[in-house]
This record gives sequence, C-alpha cells and structure tokens, in this order.
Amino acid sequence: MATVNLKAFPYSEETTCPKCSNMITLYDPDGSDYCVCTKCSSFIHFTSDNRAIIQKQAPPVRQKPVLKLGSRGILKSIDFKVIGYIEKKELSSHYSWREYILYNYEKGYTTLAEFDGHWNYVIGKEFCPDLGELQANTWDFKDYRDTEFSLYNKYTAVTTALIGEFDWDIFTERAQVREYIAPPFMLVLEQGKGSSSADFYLAQYTEAKEIAEAFKTDIVLFPAKEGIGSNQESPLQNQWEPLKKVTPILILILAVAAFILSNVNPSLVIMNRDYDMISDTTKINEFKPFATPYFEIKGTSAALNIRVSSAVDNNWMEANTVLVNEQTNQSWDVTESVEYYHGYEDGESWSEGGQESESLLSHIPAGRYHLNVYPASGDRYRNTVHIIVTGRPVLWANFWIILAALLVYPAFCWWRVRSFEKKRWMNSDYSPYEDK
Repeated sequence: MATVNLKAFPYSEETTCPKCSNMITLYDPDGSDYCVCTKCSSFIHFTSDNRAIIQKQAPPVRQKPVLKLGSRGILKSIDFKVIGYIEKKELSSHYSWREYILYNYEKGYTTLAEFDGHWNYVIGKEFCPDLGELQANTWDFKDYRDTEFSLYNKYTAVTTALIGEFDWDIFTERAQVREYIAPPFMLVLEQGKGSSSADFYLAQYTEAKEIAEAFKTDIVLFPAKEGIGSNQESPLQNQWEPLKKVTPILILILAVAAFILSNVNPSLVIMNRDYDMISDTTKINEFKPFATPYFEIKGTSAALNIRVSSAVDNNWMEANTVLVNEQTNQSWDVTESVEYYHGYEDGESWSEGGQESESLLSHIPAGRYHLNVYPASGDRYRNTVHIIVTGRPVLWANFWIILAALLVYPAFCWWRVRSFEKKRWMNSDYSPYEDK
C-alpha cells in the first residue's frame, strides 16, 4: 500500500536489479511492492523479508513517457511525484493508452491517463470518499452528485508494458471496465482486480497545457490530439448552457411585448368592401379604372396594409393601386397580383398561387385619402374586386424577424454542440444518436 498521512514526500531509496545490477530509484520505498528495471525491464517483486525477486520479464515500453519518473508538480492544488508509467490496451481490440501513476504523501496514488492526446486526471475514494458509496449495476447510466453519467464504453484492460514502482501486481489483473461520461467528467468502474468488489474512479478531462505547466514539461513533447475525447467538453458548451436557459425567457419577453403593443395601439380597419369592375372594351384584359370613397388617417403617421382579393379560378387578376392624399396630392403606388391555378395530373391534384395579395405602406402621414384602382384580368367575366385597407396593422413580420435574429446564435451553438456530441459518440457502441 502507498505510504500516506505524511507531512512530506518520503526520502527516495535505491535498490539493485537482481538481473543486471542497475540501480533503481524508489520514490515510495515503503509502499512499493513491485518495480520495473529501466534497463533490462525485469518486473521485480519485493518479498516480506525485503528480498528482490524477478517475477517476470516486462516488455519494453513503446513510447517514451512525457513525464519523467521522479518529476514533481502541483496539479489540481495537490503536490505529486510521478512514480510509474504504464501502457495498456483493450483485450479484444487495438485501442491502447498510457497511464502515469502519481503519488501524494497525504492521500496516496492517483493517475493521469492519456489516449490520442486527450488527458484525464483520475482519482479514487482516497481523494473523493463518496466514490466508495457507489454500487455496481448493469444499467446504462449512473447517478452521481445529482448528475446522470451515460455508459460510453465497456472493455477488459490489460497491461502491455510499464516502468516505475507499484503497490500491486499489475501484470496479473484483467480489470473489467465500464466508462460512464458526463463531460468533462467520467465515472470509471473497475471489477476483477483481485477481489469481488467494484472500484469506482472519477476522471476529469484535463488540458495538456495544465499538466505541462504543473510538471514543468515542454508542451511540445506532448502528443497531439486526435479526434474528440470521450469526456472532452464541447468548446461551445459553456456558452450553450446559459443560452438554453436565457433564450426561452427572451422569447417570452418578446411575445409579451408584441402582445402589449398590439393591444395598446390596435389595428383599425379603414375600408372593407367589394367594388364592381367594368370591362374596357377598347383594351385587352383591362377594366375601367375607378376611385374609392375617401377615408381618413388620424393622429400621427401610420402604416397601411392594402389587401386585394378576387375569386379568380385558373386565372389571374392584377390591380395597380394608387394611394392619393387629397390635400397634398402626394401618391404611393402598389401593384397587387392575384393568381390561382389548380388541376389534376398523374393521379394527383395540384394547386399554386392564391386569391388574395397584400402590400404594406409605412409612415403614411395623417390626412384624407382615396385609392385609384386600375384593374386588369385574364378573366373578362371577372366583375368584382374586394379591397381591405387596415391602419396600424400588427406587423407580425417584424416579430418573426426579431425572433429569427434572436435564435440565430443559440441555434448555431446548439448545432455545433450537437455535431460535437455526435462525433464524440461515433467511438462508442452505446451512442444515443441513431445515425452515427
């Protein structure tokens, strides 16, 4: 067991490799039951009577550790020494990763795990006592600290190479591992480590820069990131979390404001009637122009909505409509086009267009007005047109424009976060996304 409850790191000691006589430095000499010779890779067991026995030959490590054995650093506000380096892989696949055993004189061992350039700071119940209260189950999620962790991976971990010192026979274990994620955290359940009990560990995604600074190591030596880490937090997650809470509130405020404005200054129907159209026999498809009775816009300037409708059927009608101020003779031209066609083709009915059209005129000064209407239609039997003029119309288009503008950035963040999550889960057999 690791030597704990000390006030400082114990003095290191040196031991001699029984095979090659290489001097091996032990940084926790009383707590280390096994070590590996850095020269000949002998896996050495220290017996109860302090004899060093070669238990087996360890394969040499394939990658040079970026954190040197014996290096010291303060990580997560805790003083550590690096005392071991392990290379592991999944028993039934090619996935491999690296682990660094860190030793603290007060609490014992913890781990830094690296896979494809992604790092995790992994602690057990010695550092986080409530982990000891968790129980193993076969569910696809775990609840811990009011957070639901989702199952991401299951595998059997085996050691392929190692150097340094350890307090257990790491070569004999075949840990059955389950990983549950709630980025940036991961719960790791290990079973089959020499006992029937289940051991839980809490991993926190940690940037390489933080580790390099803690152990005074050149960041250039660290492996580059590949892909997305299993519990790597999305770069936009910190922005998305407040956005998804604030955005519904802003939408509600916008809706309430629109409702209040529409009731404080309600729209007013100024004109709503049918007008007869008389065909102009001297011109093709045209009807005689007519003028509507006058109407008044009171108060300050206002917007006007002019809606023209006609019961055209597989035909068209067009009305050039001129709003005329009777005091100043100032005019505003709009052209309303109404087209409606329908039919039956290849066993299916179809239709296009509609029987009404509308235009909006803004900032019309107060005064007395009438409309000059110049109608035309492909239906020479068309004899009526319906005109509705509304003052101060509720401009819901503005509401929808503001709403769309309000949703642009939240929608972008949501899409980026979702895309990030889908890529993360592509490496898992338990993805919640069907179209992985």
